[in-house]
Amino acid sequence: MPSLQRMISLALPVLLLAACAKKDKAIPESQQAAATVANAPAPQRQTPVACAMVTPAEMSTILGSSVVAEPHEGSSNQTQCIYKGTSPHSPYVEFTVNWGDGEGAMEAQGMLGKQQAGLTHAYPGVGDQAYAVGPELMIRNGDDLVTLLVLGVTDAPATVKRIFDTAKPRM
Repeated sequence: MPSLQRMISLALPVLLLAACAKKDKAIPESQQAAATVANAPAPQRQTPVACAMVTPAEMSTILGSSVVAEPHEGSSNQTQCIYKGTSPHSPYVEFTVNWGDGEGAMEAQGMLGKQQAGLTHAYPGVGDQAYAVGPELMIRNGDDLVTLLVLGVTDAPATVKRIFDTAKPRM
C-alpha cells in the first residue's frame, strides 16, 4: 500500500499542473484592458472549516459511536478534520476538502486507472464524480475535492454518503 500511496502522491501534482497549464497567446493592446479586468482574481470566498461542515456530534451520530474532532488547517486551499473514537476499536474518519482541486484530481484518477487496471474504482452515487483508491474515497463536488478515509465501520458506502450529504450544503 505505501508504494500505491507514493505513486498517487507523485502523479497527482504532475497531472494537476498539466491540467492547469495554458498556452501563452499574444493579446492585442486594444484587448489588454479587458483581459486584465477579466483575469483579475475573484474575491476570496469564505471557506468553512471541515470540523464545522460535519460537527463531532453529527459524526458521532453517523458512525454510531462517540468521536472527538481534531482540526487540521494547513493551508488556505485545504481544510481537514480527523474524527477519532473515544473508546477502543472505534471508527476513524479523515475528512478533507481541497478547494478548487476537484477536476484535476478526477482527471488524475482516470489516468491512474488506465495506467494500472484495478488501481482506482468509480464510486457512483456520491458527489459529481468519485473514485475509490484503496480505503480512500475522492469525491468531486463542483470545483472542489473531498477526500474521505473511513475505517472501522460496517457499511462504508452508506457511511460515506451520509458524511458527504451532511457536509455538502455547508461547502
